Amino acid sequence: MNIGRQVLLTIIIITMASFTLASLFSPKKGKEVEEFMPLIDPWEVQIVPPGGSIFSVLSNFELSGTEIGMMAYRFGDYIDVTTIQPGDTLKVILDESREKISKMMFVQEPTVRHHFEVVGDSLAYFKEALPVKRQEKILDGTLETTLDAALLSLGLSPAAKQSINNGLEGEISFQSDARKGDKFRVFLEERIFEGKPLPGAKILYVNYEGQRTGFHELYRYEQEDEKSVLNGLYNKEGKSNNASGVGFPLASIHVSSSFGRRLDPFTGRWSTHNGVDYRARSGTPVYAVANGTVTQARYNGGFGNEVRIKHASGMITQYAHILSMSARVGQTVKRGQIIGRVGSTGRSTGAHLHFGLINNGKYINPNQLRMVGAEKLNDKQMKEFAQQKEKIKLRMERKLNPPEEPELAAKS
Repeated sequence: MNIGRQVLLTIIIITMASFTLASLFSPKKGKEVEEFMPLIDPWEVQIVPPGGSIFSVLSNFELSGTEIGMMAYRFGDYIDVTTIQPGDTLKVILDESREKISKMMFVQEPTVRHHFEVVGDSLAYFKEALPVKRQEKILDGTLETTLDAALLSLGLSPAAKQSINNGLEGEISFQSDARKGDKFRVFLEERIFEGKPLPGAKILYVNYEGQRTGFHELYRYEQEDEKSVLNGLYNKEGKSNNASGVGFPLASIHVSSSFGRRLDPFTGRWSTHNGVDYRARSGTPVYAVANGTVTQARYNGGFGNEVRIKHASGMITQYAHILSMSARVGQTVKRGQIIGRVGSTGRSTGAHLHFGLINNGKYINPNQLRMVGAEKLNDKQMKEFAQQKEKIKLRMERKLNPPEEPELAAKS
């Protein structure tokens, strides 16, 4: 009996010890919950819809009008708002009061991320760009109906198609001379990410040949400044691809605020912005976009120092917030003539040019103007253009006749 009791006692002790050890080494229920708690993403996300703008997506965060207006305006200082596309993503972190933005991230393409952080009354900004592969492509086509249709059928974007069209229209009368069977070639550079081309293919060369049109070529000229108004297609003599348009008011174009409805950064109320704001450093030259007569050159309230020019068509162009004016009332000016310098006079949040267009007493969207760079490149630019043409020719030759691989050459 004593032996049986000892065995039973031993079994009980071992069982209790097993439960004790199991409880010591098993994870606590609270820790389990803690370990598998999902991380809270601090970013609040909005996707730019078709027809959307920085104002419309910021409005979804239920912030005050002044906060949205000012943040949108500062946003435009770093990102040309004309590059915003449907599908771009805006991410925001609000402060503890949820009344102000402390951080923003804007994702484009999807290879580019723009980071913003509010520091006092200003924004700290840096740009993060993922590496992309560059790929050259030659497209040969034949005219069947219209050049538009032929270019789009080759997979070119509407923007690339329009660039080519504008260039060739300066060389060829398509209405009278283009014929079915005419041939054309396009040489372009694409950026490839994850096996897919990104928007914004760069057109390097175009030619067109027809029995009635003859043979015509266009080459790309570009400056170091990627926003230069001179970047584009020119014929072999350096003549602008579409010199029939008006000029630009600045040498480098970055749109910080478009024409149309926006939240005023001062009042926080929706209002119509009767012009286009171009970002530029204080003191940057401002040019007349076309020949005309100066009708106003004075301080004009919220517009600050303002110059207005009346053109032969009857339209009036407006140049506002100018630091210093170099035009006087009654003066005849030519396209490209300096009429002042960029400033921040009047009701302004910082140095920029407000450019307006008035027709029959009403403001209209300046984007209706067909703006182009110089009618013809100057001597210095022509030397650069000649070098760039030769490089483009070499690149095309390599693409059409790639060098043999060393191993294949050895075998043959």
